[in-house]
Amino acid sequence: MNHPFAQRLAALWRAEFFSPKDFVRRAVVITVISAALHFAGLREFTSILNGTVGSIALGWRMSAFLGLAYIFAYLAFVLLVPVLLLAAGLLAAWNSLSQTKPFHPGKP
Repeated sequence: MNHPFAQRLAALWRAEFFSPKDFVRRAVVITVISAALHFAGLREFTSILNGTVGSIALGWRMSAFLGLAYIFAYLAFVLLVPVLLLAAGLLAAWNSLSQTKPFHPGKP
């Protein structure tokens, strides 16, 4: 049975390096990781920023690790995903424009 969504997902996963699909794939992976950490409840461990432990049962090392994992995933989501999506859009536009109109210097 053919599923269009599964086919599109497989095509996205086989994207060439530094192509618009590759940038979108990276943005999707970062978004999924960030959402998984958020829904797992790791946001409470970001209290390490003000010097408190998120969970006494886990200890300060594990709390610090989980807090830093959430912070890095959040910053990647906030900073990298928009840049990757903009790069994908600009690269796709550049590729479509460069294929339709070949440039010949000196010719009108």
